[in-house]
Amino acid sequence: MGIWDFCIALGLVTAVWLYMFGWWRQPAADVHMLLPNSWRILTFATAVLLLIAALFSPLHSLSTRYFYMHVLQRLLLVSLIPCLFLSGNPLPILQAGLPAFVQDNLRQLPHAAPRFYQILLRVTSPLPTWFLFVATFWLWHDVQIDRLVLQANWVHRFENVTLLGTAVLYWWHILATSPRLHPPLPPLWRVGYTALGAAPVKLVGFVLMFTSTAVYQYPAQIQFANPNITDQSFGAAIVWVVGGIVFTWTAVLLMRDWLKTEDEKPALPESTWGTEAFMLAPGFRKS
Repeated sequence: MGIWDFCIALGLVTAVWLYMFGWWRQPAADVHMLLPNSWRILTFATAVLLLIAALFSPLHSLSTRYFYMHVLQRLLLVSLIPCLFLSGNPLPILQAGLPAFVQDNLRQLPHAAPRFYQILLRVTSPLPTWFLFVATFWLWHDVQIDRLVLQANWVHRFENVTLLGTAVLYWWHILATSPRLHPPLPPLWRVGYTALGAAPVKLVGFVLMFTSTAVYQYPAQIQFANPNITDQSFGAAIVWVVGGIVFTWTAVLLMRDWLKTEDEKPALPESTWGTEAFMLAPGFRKS
């Protein structure tokens, strides 16, 4: 096991241990709870299992042999895993699992290092986060960089970490989970922000689907009955068809929740809207 494998495995074990310990402590004030407790632990456990499958199962080694397997690994890291991980709002539980002095230091960070905190706020705001997510996803599809991924395991591990890290930041804004360093996006902005995440992912598949020459040189090729279907075209089809599903469905669910909230708002009393001045069309005034 290389140093990157060891560090990733150690990070996973530490996160699971902190979550279990924090769950036992049960943080008192979790005002941003998105799911009931039973669902929260289920989504966290599912995300961890999928992450283990993506990073330590045969999928990881096969992703350096077949392009379509590499596509599946990338899609797990940028969409399904971070969505499941953050949908249960795990940060308060993970924080509760930390030693008391570490929790105190985290709470004092805005006052202890105000300059660093201001830089952190700017870098992690929604627009820079989206650009970072898109740039990272597209960067790892560069032909020369992809060739390095196939040649060196540490480059592949670095790819995994950066893809997952930027995706977690992006989904953090989508799901508006803790810690809320920024005001949550307005409901319709969140819907658009979520749908915008599917665009750079699906664009890669769209471009590769209409590329007749082989862009990536992987050592193995899956065999199809139709000779026109190659490993690259099959992977491109997966990106195009499956790549935006998690983003799209999340946007649909956010839109549904917003419509439900709007529908449940109490009606305004007639005294508020029933006046003659209120009923005039915009731009007109009573003579």
